[in-house]
Amino acid sequence: MAPNPKDASSFNARFVTVPSSHRYHLIDQHPDHWRGPVEQAPTILMCHGFPDQWFGWRYQIAAFAARGFRVICPSQLGYCGTSQPSDIGAYSYKKVAYDMNGILDAVGAGKVIVFGHDWGGVVAWRFADFFPHRVICLASVCTPYQAPSKPGQKIFSDEELVHNVLPNFGYQLFFKEERAGPKIDEVVEQFLTVSFSPTLRAKLRAQGKPMPQMAVKEGQLEKRTDEMIATKRAGKALPVPQDPELLYYIYAFKKYGMHAPLNWYRNRRVSALDEQASELPGTFPPHIPALLLPAENDPALPPAMADPKKMQKHFPGGNLRVELIKGADHWVLQDAPYRDDVTAKLVAFVDEVLAGKWQPEAPATKL
Repeated sequence: MAPNPKDASSFNARFVTVPSSHRYHLIDQHPDHWRGPVEQAPTILMCHGFPDQWFGWRYQIAAFAARGFRVICPSQLGYCGTSQPSDIGAYSYKKVAYDMNGILDAVGAGKVIVFGHDWGGVVAWRFADFFPHRVICLASVCTPYQAPSKPGQKIFSDEELVHNVLPNFGYQLFFKEERAGPKIDEVVEQFLTVSFSPTLRAKLRAQGKPMPQMAVKEGQLEKRTDEMIATKRAGKALPVPQDPELLYYIYAFKKYGMHAPLNWYRNRRVSALDEQASELPGTFPPHIPALLLPAENDPALPPAMADPKKMQKHFPGGNLRVELIKGADHWVLQDAPYRDDVTAKLVAFVDEVLAGKWQPEAPATKL
């Protein structure tokens, strides 16, 4: 039976344990129409971000399963049924990439197509950096490529990065603090509603009001969270919309908590050290076709970060295509007016690659 994006139980869930000993919850959605061993089906690895889970890809999982693809979509480390190690080193991009490789081995997949969104975009890019022989093509929604840290390169602290380079990452200074998890847990319904409630978003659009956006500048998000806490404690919190999709998110995060997922915001230094020790190339593997889909109104990962001219130095083979999703914000994978456009762009990209029609966007450029 084909999965229903509004019903999480209609997807095929399972658990696998990888060589790191981490146990992963994942969706292993088989093609709707496939004859023969499922291990031989064309396969897509989909990676999610924060505060998301596999469910963020539900519309794309259903769409690609209907087109004959097997989809592997893990709940990432720390999330909702997957292991929640306290060691921050376990969350380094290298170690997570190796976990993704272990998942593919465990389910019998070979070379795969890779999709990522938010932190899942980082996972997707790094998986291709560490396992380029296993990637057919890659698409990242919202998250631009960042080159691996090189030996001897200065490792910026989170504060230095925010204050000197990316002020739009100011919210991450709150997320990495130990106090962030308990604060968000107290108002998890309100915290998730602004992003994941179809009812709220439809109501705001009908009223001609802008979508609620994450406060990204330093100090803003913690202040907003504190205000949610005060409002809830005063008994003045608005009723939570009874959207089945939203309630699935709320139930999962209430059960497993926010602390472990927030470990992804504490891993910058360990990731950089792992990358420096690995001595990865400073550019993306030139044989892998790549698609980047920034969202026009994404405050955390604004389109300026995906400027093709800035990206070109990481893709000297011209193997990156950038297509803007106009009007969309960070939750473009599941937001009703835009999710079908994202899916269509992903489908067109994959079809082009698999048909052998994909061509580099530009001739190779000398660095």
